[in-house]
Amino acid sequence: MAEINVSVEGMRATLTEALERVRKANTDYFDLLEKGLSSSPLPIASQAKEFCTFMRRNVTATFDLGDKLIHAKDVQDALKLQAEFFQEQMRTLTDQARTAGESAMKAAGGMFSPKA
Repeated sequence: MAEINVSVEGMRATLTEALERVRKANTDYFDLLEKGLSSSPLPIASQAKEFCTFMRRNVTATFDLGDKLIHAKDVQDALKLQAEFFQEQMRTLTDQARTAGESAMKAAGGMFSPKA
């Protein structure tokens, strides 16, 4: 039977390896999704692609947090990382909401412009 390494470094190595596998699968998924959106004839494809970019950025930030948490020195370090992550995500969400709102206004404005 294989020996299980339960040391802190062994756990960190195992978690890091698992996180990298999930990160790669996520990257492959978003690449495939963006490729599909790029070839879509739907009129909302550009907005969907923008939303996909937001999702990719948010998920990547979460993976980055996971990596940092794996290497946290103690619980206080982990809590500090979590608080910083939360603050940054709130700033990012605000920016993304503003950008999405601007895109929606442009798209809605285009619906009411006179056709030639």
